[in-house]
Amino acid sequence: MLVPRKRTTDRETTRTGRTGGTTHTGRATGTVLAGLAAVATAATVAACGSSPAPGTAGKAPSQSGSPSGGATLQASGSGVCGAVPKLTALAVHRVNQLPQNHLKFVFPATDTVTSPAQVRAVATSLCALPQPAGSIACPMDNGVTYQLTFTEGSTKFPAITAEASGCGIVKGLGKPRRAVPATTLWQHLGLAIGIPHPSENSFSGAQAANS
Repeated sequence: MLVPRKRTTDRETTRTGRTGGTTHTGRATGTVLAGLAAVATAATVAACGSSPAPGTAGKAPSQSGSPSGGATLQASGSGVCGAVPKLTALAVHRVNQLPQNHLKFVFPATDTVTSPAQVRAVATSLCALPQPAGSIACPMDNGVTYQLTFTEGSTKFPAITAEASGCGIVKGLGKPRRAVPATTLWQHLGLAIGIPHPSENSFSGAQAANS
């Protein structure tokens, strides 16, 4: 109801402006234009009761639809890259799908990073990973993956999964990416959880010697 009122006010302002303008042109011209203004007023009143209300009602849904669309994008897994400067914590969880390999690691399977600078360095490395292109030859996959869950204050993002061997596929950032050895992901992640000289091999594990 506010929009029709605003539009009527605009018309009245325009009408007043025209009448005010005729005051300076002389009495005869003012009389003629006053008659024309009366006709225009009647036409304006007739038009006001027909078209503006449907037009106004048509615009309201499109304006109210924008916030819901933004909320949908915000809830997607790729939201981490847009929140890098605000990230505050990172939970790291290792998953070994082939425990029969008896792989050894120099750090625990679960760890938490609370240094915002280190958390953001890991996130920056993740968001800079390339997407797989064409056919690639992958080394052996030993079944070790890492779930990386970033936090912005009290808001927790969906977990990102990174393979520590094989093709090094990373999921959870929109389209799949690849943590190839030349990237800095494993170095930044290792430093964040306290590994002195981290590398991809530090996260893929070493096979225990047979006793």
